[in-house]
Amino acid sequence: MDYSLEGETLTLLLPERIDTASVQQVEEEVFALLAKHPHKALVFDAERLEYISSVGLRLILKCKKEEPTLRVENVSVEVYDIFEMTGFTQILEVRKKFRVVSVANCPLLGKGAYGKVYRLSPDTIVKSYFRGNSLEDIERERKLAKLAFVLGIPTAISYDIVKVKEERLGTVYELIDADSLLSTFLKFPERYDDYVHQYVTLLDQMRQTRIENEDLPSYKGDLYERLPRLRDYLDGEAVDRIEQYINALPDDDFLCHGDCHFKNIFVTKDGFVLIDMDTLSKGSPYYDLGCLYKTYVTFDTVDPDNSMKFFGVEREFCMKLFEDLFEGLYGNDPNREEIRAKVEFQGWYMYYTHLCRAPEKHERELKDGLPYLLKAMKGVGL
Repeated sequence: MDYSLEGETLTLLLPERIDTASVQQVEEEVFALLAKHPHKALVFDAERLEYISSVGLRLILKCKKEEPTLRVENVSVEVYDIFEMTGFTQILEVRKKFRVVSVANCPLLGKGAYGKVYRLSPDTIVKSYFRGNSLEDIERERKLAKLAFVLGIPTAISYDIVKVKEERLGTVYELIDADSLLSTFLKFPERYDDYVHQYVTLLDQMRQTRIENEDLPSYKGDLYERLPRLRDYLDGEAVDRIEQYINALPDDDFLCHGDCHFKNIFVTKDGFVLIDMDTLSKGSPYYDLGCLYKTYVTFDTVDPDNSMKFFGVEREFCMKLFEDLFEGLYGNDPNREEIRAKVEFQGWYMYYTHLCRAPEKHERELKDGLPYLLKAMKGVGL
């Protein structure tokens, strides 16, 4: 029996048939592998399974009693019907086989940190995830997208999880005649002011949307998680001052997207629609703007070619866009300068702690970026 052990999850590939003639051999092989390979989670991969009889179901039940974490994946429609009719879908987790799609000849609409977005058909797009994104991560993102949608945020809801032939897992969205905001900016430069206004409206809607969901992570949790990465670059007192600053931040419950840049916004005939909801959290109304400062300003400040490499646009465009967004949101606010300082500190803090995750790749950027982080710290009294 084929198997794989990834981390603490043992996956066994079931044969084509489990019936009276084969069940004894299958049982012997299964329990031999269970004993040989220590694990904490067990998966039966049913991709090849075409038929399972009542004796096969009893074997599954026996395994479930021995292995409470057991789940069955890649189940065909026909075999899933057997599990469902016999009540097994109520006893253990059974996942249907994913539809396989190809993106070989599909236009690439965008590429981000976690995956690529392709135009699958005139009516649909597919987000293909890079390796490392598990099914649990994808299902969590779909759940967060539905949560935002219910709160009135214009969000694209995935209606299918698929296996992308050339890559890994993906989610399919229905977005008719939609294009990314970045592409739209480039296609219709004469409408720049109109799109900025809509962008500001979207950010403003989120910063005024309160959320009480206890399962949604806090933005402060993200800031805390990053803090230990600075200990190799700042002295202990400086790190402690940043921690005290984070402690003093209000425990706000406004909705935050966390990565609301112009490749995660699609323009439809009905307006803007957000994708990539895996970073959704609750917190300060300034949080999203700080994330955008990191994306549009900090990278280009240290590496002037970053926007061209990552987005395909000049750094001046990204920096102007940020300034216009900030002015649209806080230009008339009496606390404008104080807000600006908080946004800039968050942007540099997130940028620098991002680099700290792979210091061997970012030695120059860490050196050149440190004075900007220190200046931003000074701007908020640190």
